[in-house]
Amino acid sequence: MVFHRYSLFFLLSIGYLRPALAQHLPGVAMSNYAGTQALYHNPAFVADSRYKVHVNFVGVSLYEANNHIRYDAPYSFLSLLTNNVHDQYRNEKGAIVLPSSYLVEKLNGRDKHLNIGIDARLPSVMFSLRDGQFGIGLSTRIRTIANLTQTTQPIASALRSRGKNPDMVDKLYENQSGNLHLNAMGELALTAGGVLIDNDTDFFKVGVTVKRLVGLYNAHIIINDGSFSIKADPNYNNEKEYYELPAISTRYGFTADGAYQNFKPTPGWLIGREAAGSGWGFDLGLVYEYRPDVNKYAYREKGERKLDGSKNKYLYRLSVAFTDVGAVRFKNADYARQYQVTTANKSLKFDQFKALDGTAGFFNAVNTSLDTDTTARISNFRSVLPTALQASLDSRLKTNGYVNVLLVQNLIPSGAFGMKGESILAVTPRYEHKWYEVSVPVSLMNHYGSFGIGLAGRVGPLWFGTDHLAGLLNIGKPKIFSLYAGVSAGLYRRPPKSPNDCFLPDGSSFWQRLFKRK
Repeated sequence: MVFHRYSLFFLLSIGYLRPALAQHLPGVAMSNYAGTQALYHNPAFVADSRYKVHVNFVGVSLYEANNHIRYDAPYSFLSLLTNNVHDQYRNEKGAIVLPSSYLVEKLNGRDKHLNIGIDARLPSVMFSLRDGQFGIGLSTRIRTIANLTQTTQPIASALRSRGKNPDMVDKLYENQSGNLHLNAMGELALTAGGVLIDNDTDFFKVGVTVKRLVGLYNAHIIINDGSFSIKADPNYNNEKEYYELPAISTRYGFTADGAYQNFKPTPGWLIGREAAGSGWGFDLGLVYEYRPDVNKYAYREKGERKLDGSKNKYLYRLSVAFTDVGAVRFKNADYARQYQVTTANKSLKFDQFKALDGTAGFFNAVNTSLDTDTTARISNFRSVLPTALQASLDSRLKTNGYVNVLLVQNLIPSGAFGMKGESILAVTPRYEHKWYEVSVPVSLMNHYGSFGIGLAGRVGPLWFGTDHLAGLLNIGKPKIFSLYAGVSAGLYRRPPKSPNDCFLPDGSSFWQRLFKRK
């Protein structure tokens, strides 16, 4: 099984995998009480927040989607994730059994993709300044993003069956191609934003996030053109398979395992040359709010007119942002290496892959199998960030009732070198309160190819949810899995000290109305 795991990883060469970027969390990130979670959607939300201070302690989101495999196992993704699978589906060593028969293929001749992302949102904080006129935030984060794109169906099928599909043995598959990009990166980000225009009814705020990126890991395989066949290996009584490569043109590379094993949060890693890769990125956002009844939230304090910072004032809110603009360049020769190979009549056999030591061991076996000239190694390559356009419209239905429409459009071509994000369209009704919240995201996800209904909520400091409830509970042979949760808390901005300070709807104060009546 070790051989199949690693050889099929390379066979993407002829191959298959495409993890999408981190989940966009429409169930929690669009709330007025999302705090730092909202900054990943639009940095302008740092201004005029309902929080005076907000701290995210920890959060994680997991996401998987594809257009090739439907999950048809007798246990759910949630059971698999929590290791709560019944003993009858485990082997003699207690490991969960996941045979390929549980993964039902969709065979339509089209290119396949598989999307997986893990986003760990680490301690982060944001502050409101000058009654919300300005805001700043500092956030930390680790993301693992895998993108397998433009993968031909034979490669996808070989991966799904781990080379054991008898219908594929002794057949030649030509004109095969695929792109695999796997990245892990740390992020230290500074967000700043403020009110741009405030003429009561029309309210604009802007924000920018600048990110320092540390490349912790990279592995990539780009197959421009290749052919392969699966053969039974007579050296193992035909019980194992190997892969013949009549022709292949590929570029592949990786960073040594020390790139993440040796990581330290020191200046040398964050801004120096000790990391395998580094780079810069930024987000830029604009938010407009239409506030026809803003005087309901106005009051006077020491003769100065102010607005109640504890209340949302808009009838609708429009948000537009460009996120993750930038790249990570891997150029540390101690860790980064890349090879370009065009060759013919090679093979990937069990003996070459049976005893491997980490990523370097796998790629060394590939080099041996392809007779790669390792002296022509390249130690400088650039991986783009998953740049996206994010836009949302948030409408207030009642005091605590809202509906949000979110569009996230990936802007990175599928053939680009680097990370690609997930495109989604979500409509999310929600009921929000500063101490609790519930929302039901209804989404077209998986690059608008799959429909999902989710459920998300917040109770005190705990936030949690899924954007695809059926996938989590194993309903209807799902192609998508989504789950997120975290812990955060904050100090809310205060309302007026006295209710009599508040303006009445016509804009006059309580005392002005009282004297007018007399």
